[in-house]
Amino acid sequence: MDKRLNAVLRCPECKSELDWEERKCSSCSKAFSIDRGIVDFTASGGLKKQHQAEIDLHKELSDEYGKRYSTDFSEVYSRYWNQQFLGHLPPDPGYILDCGCGDGDLARDLCLRGQRVFGMDISKAMLLQGKARLGDNEKMEWIACPGEKMPFSSAIFDVVCFRGSLHHMANERAALEEANRVLKAGGTLLLSEPNDDSILLRLPRRIVNRRMARFGNDHKAFRSKPWLQAIEAAGFQINATKYFSFLSQPLCGMSDLLPIMKWIPAAESVARGLVAVDEVCSRIPLIRSQSFDLFVAASKTDSCE
Repeated sequence: MDKRLNAVLRCPECKSELDWEERKCSSCSKAFSIDRGIVDFTASGGLKKQHQAEIDLHKELSDEYGKRYSTDFSEVYSRYWNQQFLGHLPPDPGYILDCGCGDGDLARDLCLRGQRVFGMDISKAMLLQGKARLGDNEKMEWIACPGEKMPFSSAIFDVVCFRGSLHHMANERAALEEANRVLKAGGTLLLSEPNDDSILLRLPRRIVNRRMARFGNDHKAFRSKPWLQAIEAAGFQINATKYFSFLSQPLCGMSDLLPIMKWIPAAESVARGLVAVDEVCSRIPLIRSQSFDLFVAASKTDSCE
């Protein structure tokens, strides 16, 4: 294991140093393992019911998520989504945390900008997909752990990203507080989540959550006003918000659920057109709040050092 991790990783329970030889916390003895290059804090138990449900679900879906972004048109949407994050990165970021990284789609692009990227997810199955996808990338570290208890030193990261992951967590506000803890003063928080301001999203999402096994009532969406207030309450200053994705996400980013684009000629070009339409919609009053996602860029306030 890279010695540089000694200064970064800590016990997720008590934040003490780790005993790498014994594979446990040097203080509270919480165990961890290293499996195929993934530092795993989930195997020793202590997870909430929702945590285990997410692990079980994504173990079944890990192959499907890989297929979701395997087409040219879905790649267009994926790059568009990632660009929301890349466009708000600080110059020459050092350590970046991709929290709820899944199979590493955003982490792949973050590696082009950051000195070192930590991909963390509660699902080891998804992390293994990401590790296979990115190959032997010397900039990447893979960590299996819940987002509410991050196994990192305080004030270690320049950037923390949540790309559509907070709504999967048992306690999203605790995850925001942990993001604040591990960020340096003035560090950057970037996140996008399902937008419950949207009437177009609200009803279909509730129907799908009740009728599809891969979803459930734990898969939340957020109203913008209380959601922005929650981010500020966790110790952040909101710098920018953007409603984005009206047509491109359901048609290009969810092709396993809505397999429409697979039958459209020149689908990649059509996807680029949908992204262009989405960008126009994001600037039109009244219409823009009906997007599928809300993106937020914020910074840690000095008072929360």
